[in-house]
Amino acid sequence: MTANTIAADRDRLHVLDVLRGIALIGMFFVHFSMFSSGGGPADTVYQSVVALFFEERFWTMFAILFGVGFAIQLRRADARGGPFVVNYLRRIGTLAVFGFIAEAFFGFNVLLTYAVWGLPLLLVRRWSVKKLVIAALVCAASWNVYAIAKASYLVATKGEQGAQATLEATRKQNQTHNQAFEKAKDATSYRTVLVARLEHMKWFYAQPFTFLPVNSFMLFLLGFIALRIGIFDEPERHRRLIVTLAVVGTLLWAVDAFVFPKLPVHETGPIVRAVVLNRLQYGFGLVRDMWLSFLYMGIVLLLVARDRDWLRRLAPFGWTGRMALTNYMIQVAFLDLTFSKYGLGLQVTPLVGLTMAVALFAVDALFSRWWLTRFRYGPLEWLWRSATHARWQTLRGEGTEPTVSGSLAVVESR
Repeated sequence: MTANTIAADRDRLHVLDVLRGIALIGMFFVHFSMFSSGGGPADTVYQSVVALFFEERFWTMFAILFGVGFAIQLRRADARGGPFVVNYLRRIGTLAVFGFIAEAFFGFNVLLTYAVWGLPLLLVRRWSVKKLVIAALVCAASWNVYAIAKASYLVATKGEQGAQATLEATRKQNQTHNQAFEKAKDATSYRTVLVARLEHMKWFYAQPFTFLPVNSFMLFLLGFIALRIGIFDEPERHRRLIVTLAVVGTLLWAVDAFVFPKLPVHETGPIVRAVVLNRLQYGFGLVRDMWLSFLYMGIVLLLVARDRDWLRRLAPFGWTGRMALTNYMIQVAFLDLTFSKYGLGLQVTPLVGLTMAVALFAVDALFSRWWLTRFRYGPLEWLWRSATHARWQTLRGEGTEPTVSGSLAVVESR
């Protein structure tokens, strides 16, 4: 076991593993619900619950935790005085490979987006917390700024009617593309679906939203800030802030979920005026339903701050969270091969999908625990770490117990 490995183990924050595991099972619920249909009233109620409380929330958690991970890597590199940029570029490049596999072969685009937006983190890694907060706010509003700027430019160059025609043509083109892609995904030929996915990736990564830091990068910044101010290291010192974030996040979610749908959409009058009014009344990118994830993360952090034994009680989430990359790839492969028409083509009701999600997570948890009693890292985590450091890392030998201690940052080795 190398000195770097020992240091990494010593610095491990178990609460992050628990949060990753919770985010993972939340995504299980969302994804299995997406692939389910039909059923009775109870199924409809369950899907409504997923839409209201789960969708976007756990993806948000994953993205925030990615930013936390970046901050931890930077802190470790500074502590030991070793190289950071080169290792990080290899890490991001390897993540991009995993992301390409997940998106092209199984149809899930989260990891590749993380790899793309992980690069700009290098540019802000030495910024102060104040600058990072300002950057996060600017990123959150960036899509709204872009929409207003685009409308203003079109009106200035093409007039009101020309601008309206251009916007409508773009909307129809995007709608046509998405409809064709959805139809292609129903093909019984894997080759047909793979070609369609590759074509969709070419379209997707050329769209304006791909170049705006409105989601992933903004969430990375939030995670970076949270680690820098010590929320995850010492939650007991930041109880008031954690409670505040949880309450504010819940209120913003409620406004987005229950107030915004009742507001009238401005569709008449000058285009720029309508765009500005609509963007302002919907919070200008700052009021989002995804902020409910602050409540979920806050509950875990407050429980741990009150009693570190909660890390043991939540250990099954920690096991899966330590192997989050491996378990995520298992999930997307299972979903694609089980429900696609070129795979098993299974059709289930939402409640059956819920049962399958819980069962798969239980299997993942048991597998993760079994694996981690024998190996230091999950299989894909080991490949990722080896590629990052450009040398094979120790896998077997001194395995790490997947149980957690009463401390946030100590791993028990056997």
